[in-house]
Amino acid sequence: MEQETEAERLLDYAECPNQQMPLVLFPDGERLAQATNVQVAEKIGLQTQAQKPFYDLAIIGRGPAGLAAAVYGTSEGLRTVMIEREAPGGQAGTSSRIKNYQGFPSGLSEGDLARRAITQARRFGVEILTPRKSPVYE
Repeated sequence: MEQETEAERLLDYAECPNQQMPLVLFPDGERLAQATNVQVAEKIGLQTQAQKPFYDLAIIGRGPAGLAAAVYGTSEGLRTVMIEREAPGGQAGTSSRIKNYQGFPSGLSEGDLARRAITQARRFGVEILTPRKSPVYE
C-alpha cells in the first residue's frame, strides 16, 4: 500500500494520468510518458544507430580487450565502431576488483577500468553503439 501511495505522488508530481504509463522521470526535470526503450536510451546518451556508412574496424564487446582494441585502432587512424548490448566492461564489469590488469599492480575496480577506457576511446573518436533488440526477433 505504501508503494502505491508513493507511485500516486510521483504521478501527481509529473502531472501524468495513469494511462500514460510507463513514465520515466529524469533528474533534469524532464519526463517521458509512454516512453519507449529508444527514447530512454537517447535521453541518457546511448547511441543506438551507427552514424557512418562504413568503418575500418568493428569491435563487438566492450570488455577490456575490446576497449583496448578500439583505442589502438582509432589511434592508428582507423574509423572504429564498438558495439555492446550490455554494460561496458564485459566480464570485467561483473568483478568487484580486477587484480591482473597491466599497469595497475594493486588492481582497480571494474567500474574504474571501464570508465577510464571508454573516456580514452571516445577521446580518440571511437563510436560506441548500444544497439537494441528488434521486436521482430524477440
